[in-house]
Amino acid sequence: MIFQEQRCYLSELFGEEVKVGWYAVIDPFTIPAAKVKFNGEEIETPEFKTPETKLYCIDKKDGITQLMFDGAMFNMPIGPFKDDKAVIFKNSFLKKYLKKVFKPLFCQMYDLQKKSIKCDIPAKYEIFGDDNGEGQLDWFKEIKHRLACDEEYSRWWWTSTKYSDDSEDASAAYFCYVDDYGGAYYTGASYANRYVRPRFVIGAQAQD
Repeated sequence: MIFQEQRCYLSELFGEEVKVGWYAVIDPFTIPAAKVKFNGEEIETPEFKTPETKLYCIDKKDGITQLMFDGAMFNMPIGPFKDDKAVIFKNSFLKKYLKKVFKPLFCQMYDLQKKSIKCDIPAKYEIFGDDNGEGQLDWFKEIKHRLACDEEYSRWWWTSTKYSDDSEDASAAYFCYVDDYGGAYYTGASYANRYVRPRFVIGAQAQD
């Protein structure tokens, strides 16, 4: 499916009339260094400088709108994970960073109401489809929409899908990423040289 792209204001992108393919240009901005409480400790994260990018509406149905950055915004491991919790994305440090640092900063910059906005990253099946070829968002059927660049290169970026649900060993956890050709591969969740394309999910059911 080929979508008709249309530039709009950011307020329109977060509005009820937005359509898939609409986008707003996001100027480069700085994500300050932060200290995030996790597992009873403070984890320090560095300052990140994001590239100029586009924020696209990639899906809209059943009262839920999905917006996603076109660019590779910053690099960070998925892990570590919450102690005594399942080794999955929702219990990861990256998930907390998106919720506690990235989303509040972006919402403050653009005066957005953050209560009805969830910030995460998409699952592998949403990008590539499941084993039966189902679940893939139409947006990602075009390979160009699977590619994420910073100012210079196409970057490898995380999905929220764990390689196997059998292992609860955080040190051995592998997660899927999208490579610079739009293909799917796996690597350790502690690997730092993978990028993040945050996604906003907007709607009454969107709860972090």
